[in-house]
Amino acid sequence: MRFRPPKPVGMTLNLAPLVDVMMCLIIFFLLASRLVSAQHRPLQLAHARAAPEIERGALGSRAVVNVRPTAAGPAEYVVYVWDGQRIVERSLTPTELAGHLQRRAATAAAGGEDLRCVVRADRDVTYGDVEAALRACGLARITRVVFSVDAGEEREEAP
Repeated sequence: MRFRPPKPVGMTLNLAPLVDVMMCLIIFFLLASRLVSAQHRPLQLAHARAAPEIERGALGSRAVVNVRPTAAGPAEYVVYVWDGQRIVERSLTPTELAGHLQRRAATAAAGGEDLRCVVRADRDVTYGDVEAALRACGLARITRVVFSVDAGEEREEAP
């Protein structure tokens, strides 16, 4: 009996894992970009001449609270949360905001991180409305609070 060496087999590259990873990355970046754009919805932010610039990466784990004016009465406190399937905009009362921030702070503490709160207040809201957001941060024991403002000179309104 003669021994014959096996015929050379062409090498094939299994691309299925690569495609799976790429699809996961695409989905992740789509969701992350939606969250970032939702957190930066246009507000008429106050102007600050001496506002230091903070890199977004330096903020670390953060909760963003948008304080918007309403036509009738007190401002609304808007946060964006992930419900497991999509990003949802929630309008909260000051009491609900304190509970939301307490849960977020507890989650961050469990992960070994300090939570920073970014307050984005419209320039038309009163200080009392912003103070309610600050009190919610205090109740949640969040000591690192940052205000989002427009840097530079305030522009004149066109008539």
